[in-house]
Amino acid sequence: MKPIKIVIVLFMFVTLGCFTMSCSEHRISRLSAETPLDYSQYGRPPIPARILLLFPAEFGRFEHTSNFASGGTRYYLGREAELEMRNAFGIEFAKVEIMPVRSEARAVEMLSPNDPENARVRTYDYVAISKFLRADSTEDKEKYGFEIDLQVEFTANNGSSVTIRGHGESMIGKDAQSTRENGASLALQYAVSALLDGIEKRRNLFVY
Repeated sequence: MKPIKIVIVLFMFVTLGCFTMSCSEHRISRLSAETPLDYSQYGRPPIPARILLLFPAEFGRFEHTSNFASGGTRYYLGREAELEMRNAFGIEFAKVEIMPVRSEARAVEMLSPNDPENARVRTYDYVAISKFLRADSTEDKEKYGFEIDLQVEFTANNGSSVTIRGHGESMIGKDAQSTRENGASLALQYAVSALLDGIEKRRNLFVY
C-alpha cells in the first residue's frame, strides 16, 4: 500500500473514533441530566420486588405558584412527577404496577386488613405511596431557584415499612436560554433521582 493511502486510512480511523467518542459522551450527558440514573449500567440489576405504586389524586394535581417580582408562574408538578416516577421505578424494581387512588387517606386505608382492597394489595411485595413534601421557588438579581422534596413510603406485605425522601434543586440564570418552567422540571427530575439514590442505599431492605 502506498504511503499516501496509509495516511488516508489512518485519518479515517481516527476521525471515526473521535466521532464515536463524541456521540457516546453526548448520550451519557443527556441521560445524566434528563432521566433518572439507571444503576443497571453499573452491574446493579433491578431490585427483585413487585411494587404497587399508588398515586393519590392530590399528588397528581399538585401545583406550585411562584411569587417572582417579574411575574408569578403556576407549575403543574404533579402530573410530571407521576411520569418521572413511573420511569424511575421501572428502572429500579423488577415489577411495577400503577394504581391511581382518590386520596392519600384512601391509599392508607387499603393497607388495613379489614379493607376490601387489602387482599389485592397484599399480593405485592410492597405498596408505595407517593407524596410531595415541599416545593419552593426563589428569585434574586441574577437567577431563579427551585427546590422540591418528594417522599415515598413503602409498606411490605408483612407490615414493615421503609420511607425514602428525595431532594432536588436547580438554578436558572435570568439571561439563560432555559425557561423558568425548565428550572422547575429540572429540580423535579433531581428529586426523583435522589429517591432512586435513597432506594439504592437501602437496597438490602427490599431484597428477599
